[in-house]
Amino acid sequence: MKLKDRIILITSNEPWGDIWYSKQNYAYELSKNNLVFFINPPTRWKFSNLFRNKIKQAKYTDSLIYLDYENYLPIRGKFLNVLNNKLVSRKLKKYFFQKGKSPDILWAFDPLRLYDYKLLGAKMGIYHVVDYYYFKYYGEVELCKKSDLIFSTSQKFLDEFSAFNTPKYIVPHGISSEEFHLSPQELQNLDVPVEGYGLYVGVIDHRMDFDLLEKVIKKFPEQSFVFVGPLRLPEKESAKRIFEKKRYANVYILGPKHFKTLKYYIKKAKFCISFMDMEYHANIVHHHKTLVYLTQGKPVFGPVFTEYIHLGEILYMDNTHEGIIKILSNFIDNGEAENLSEKRINYARKYTFENVLKDAGEIIEQQKD
Repeated sequence: MKLKDRIILITSNEPWGDIWYSKQNYAYELSKNNLVFFINPPTRWKFSNLFRNKIKQAKYTDSLIYLDYENYLPIRGKFLNVLNNKLVSRKLKKYFFQKGKSPDILWAFDPLRLYDYKLLGAKMGIYHVVDYYYFKYYGEVELCKKSDLIFSTSQKFLDEFSAFNTPKYIVPHGISSEEFHLSPQELQNLDVPVEGYGLYVGVIDHRMDFDLLEKVIKKFPEQSFVFVGPLRLPEKESAKRIFEKKRYANVYILGPKHFKTLKYYIKKAKFCISFMDMEYHANIVHHHKTLVYLTQGKPVFGPVFTEYIHLGEILYMDNTHEGIIKILSNFIDNGEAENLSEKRINYARKYTFENVLKDAGEIIEQQKD
């Protein structure tokens, strides 16, 4: 099966919107050569869902459509889970049939729902793993059993799936070729109140090392720090001091921005930070925004992610707070070699979606048609 002119269903546990994760980026890039239906996760179950369950659609582009549906049944136990999955899948299959669209591929990122591609009328199923879910969801186990392929961004993830016979391949995080091109006008009109700032882009939640972040903010009071992304703060005092009480004058919180505008904030940054809490197991592999940072050639400071151990020349990494502060202090005082920016951009170019999807397409083409 060639990965072109296909009808692809993408399931996501995070809905379509301005904040893009791997799922939204894959949907957008795949839609350049295919018709993509991005299936949002359902909202919380209501009793009325038993009697009324309408599928709604909206367009992002002519070839990228996102769908809303609701669960018929509350997901309480295996029996209701399986029954609800059959009911919803068959309703979606009927919906596509009525639209004259016969799905070719279910490309599943959601480990909870719609885990049997055959019930949806698709010809192939792919489970794409971009995070740890620890097999705590029935849907993930069924996806592993029923899918034709398991893709993942890291061998470390794939090692966790050794119990399943499904063919497994590394398909890494990708970056859109659009990220390498900026509009001078948009860059000039960017709404950032400071210059030469350190930047964090992404969801600000329990995965961040707030204690390290607070130490750095206090250590460098003359250095501004900008945060772009939604706040989902944990019950942690250092997080509250920084983002709720706004105790530090060198911190600027801009809130969420559309993914396609992030490159402008990154371009104007002096450096970027990936202060992720390595006690949170899923953080040890990689940080999703690293490629976005490197596309603009920016220095990135953070812990030693397993996928980036070999990138010590272009990333600044240390697993201790003291080590991070030391290398950041040296950078702020002395800068870095001029050629490092170009090396980062060249590295990021290897992972454009054109390259990533070409490799994925070759894997898919080897499978049944």
